[in-house]
Order: sequence, then structure tokens, then C-alpha cells
Amino acid sequence: MQELKPLTKIVDTDFMGVYESWILAHTEAGGHILIPYMSVGHFAFESAINERKCLVYDNNPLIRVNFESEFFYPSLAGIKARLGEIRIIGNFPESEAKRFLDPKTYDEVMSIRTFLENAPKDAINLWIKRLVSETLKVSNEILNGVATPQYYDVKESALRIYKSIFSYVDPMKILILHEFVPEFFENEGRIEEYLNGQKVKMAYYAPYAFSAEQYFRNNFLKLWFFGITKEQLFNASINNTDELRVKKDFVALHKKLESAGMMVIEKIPNYNIESFLKLALFYGYENIKSYVNSKGAEVYLMRKLGI
Repeated sequence: MQELKPLTKIVDTDFMGVYESWILAHTEAGGHILIPYMSVGHFAFESAINERKCLVYDNNPLIRVNFESEFFYPSLAGIKARLGEIRIIGNFPESEAKRFLDPKTYDEVMSIRTFLENAPKDAINLWIKRLVSETLKVSNEILNGVATPQYYDVKESALRIYKSIFSYVDPMKILILHEFVPEFFENEGRIEEYLNGQKVKMAYYAPYAFSAEQYFRNNFLKLWFFGITKEQLFNASINNTDELRVKKDFVALHKKLESAGMMVIEKIPNYNIESFLKLALFYGYENIKSYVNSKGAEVYLMRKLGI
């Protein structure tokens, strides 16, 4: 059985360069890369700017919320103009969120929410949805009933957040080729329909630890705004000691990876991937490269051998 190569230390900023070099060396322009979990978008971004399309499948409803807009960056003027089109109305029915928001703020949020429900999911509307959700922060004082929610202008707050984000955006992200923006799927079955029997040259496996209970407690207004239920969130909860899930993950990727295809396996400090690596070695994968950065993140490049 093959063994893992010793980890080579690498500075944090060079991780992006490692991703790009592996993508260019082992895949072709226009090809597909599988990503069963998407805790961060770096690998998918490097794939997109190098004209490879990632197929992301994850039953966590937050994945699209947190990452879909990351591949489009409209102008600030475009965001402002679209917000200006949204008419603020009132007399909305009661909801679970109303007691945590000032009445005027509630009307603004509900007006935007209603507009977005009936509007196309273009880049600007994706960002407006994300930005408004980021304004929905609730202090402990309000949660505990010892303070009254104060009014804030939702549109102006959303614009301030986007202005701050946009000022730090890598120019390459603004110029990204939209043809290669990732496809997001909710389950593996949809991926199989999309591939229609074809196999891929690369997969990226970087599972994340996720506490649904804690996230729901800290972000329940954001989830309400997106229409995500507590049940949906808990169904996506990941247990990093679930051996059955690890085996299922490996088999799913192994079947879809062509012979001599590459698997990039990344380990963040709070997740255990030893079982996944052992399976890869047992199935005859060859470890080509192994790196670790100063934060303890490890990344392994594995080649599928055999027929």
C-alpha cells in the first residue's frame, strides 16, 4: 500500500498558487471539477478564472447563500439603482422576525424580501439578498427583551456593506469569466444527471465541521430572510467522526474520477480526514504532493491509479 509523503511547509499566501498549478497541470480548459463540500470558495475561484467549471454538491442550504454571489461583482451604482427600484410598503402580516426589528425597519426588510421573491436571480439581486441579510444582526439585549430595536435604513446599510466589500475585491474576481461560474447542486443525484456517465479529471475534498445549533442561534434572522428552516439546517449538520459518511464521500468521488485523475484533499485544523486518506491509499491512490501552512491546514494531491 502507498504511503503519504512528508508534509512540506508552505506560507499561507502560496496556497492559491498551489491550487492554480495543480488545476492547470492536471485538468483541461472547459473541464469539470467535483466539489462535494464548499467551506471556502478559493479552489472554485481558482478553477473559474482558469476556465474550469466546478460542480458543487452540498445539502447545506447556506452554501448558495454564502458563495453564489462571490463570482459576480456588480458596480456600486448598479446595486444602488436596483435598491432604488424597490418601493417600500407596509401592512405586512406578523412574522417571527417582527419583534426583533423596529416597525419601520421591518417594513423595509419585508418590502425587499417580497421584491426579491418575484425578481430574477441575477447578480445584483443575489447581492442585495446577501447584503440585506447581513444587516439583520440582533444584540443580546434585544434577544433578552431588555432593549428596544432601533430603526436603521436597510438600503443605506446594505450599500455601506457592499462599498466596504467592493473596495477590497481582487480585480481578477471582477473580471471572472461568467461561463465558468460553479454550478450548485443540492445532492449527488443531480450531479450524476448533469455528468450523464462522463467522468472528471479532478475532485476537491475539503469537508467542514458545522454546528447547526450554534449557527441557527446566532443567525436566525438571516435564515428567516432566506426562507431556510431549522429542519433544513439540521439535516445539513456534519459530524466529523461519521465513518460511514466518509466512506460514502470517498466512493462517490472515486466512481466519478477517471483513471489517473487527481483528488485534492484539504484538511482544516478542526476536521478529521485520516479515514478518507486511508481509503484513498487502500484503493491504490498515489500521494504526489503534501503541504501544510502555518495555520495547520494540510493539502494532499492524490492520483488515482489502475483502470
